[in-house]
Amino acid sequence: MRDVAGEFARAIDSANAHLRQVNNEMAALQASWRGDASVRFGQAMNEWEQQYDLILGRLADLLAVTGGADGERRVPCPGGA
Repeated sequence: MRDVAGEFARAIDSANAHLRQVNNEMAALQASWRGDASVRFGQAMNEWEQQYDLILGRLADLLAVTGGADGERRVPCPGGA
């Protein structure tokens, strides 16, 4: 079970790292992009991130069930930071 917990922990860490990358790219894009399309894209990305956070939360639940430490990993990294 510890091996499985380790896999979940690595998946959470990897997902958070990818989320940080996406958020960094989004920040750069939003710094110069204006208009209706920008607003709609931002809304879509917010919805996407909410779903991403749900998945990370489920991974954290699986981590806890398999005996992994859930403390800091329990909650997805806010905003990917």
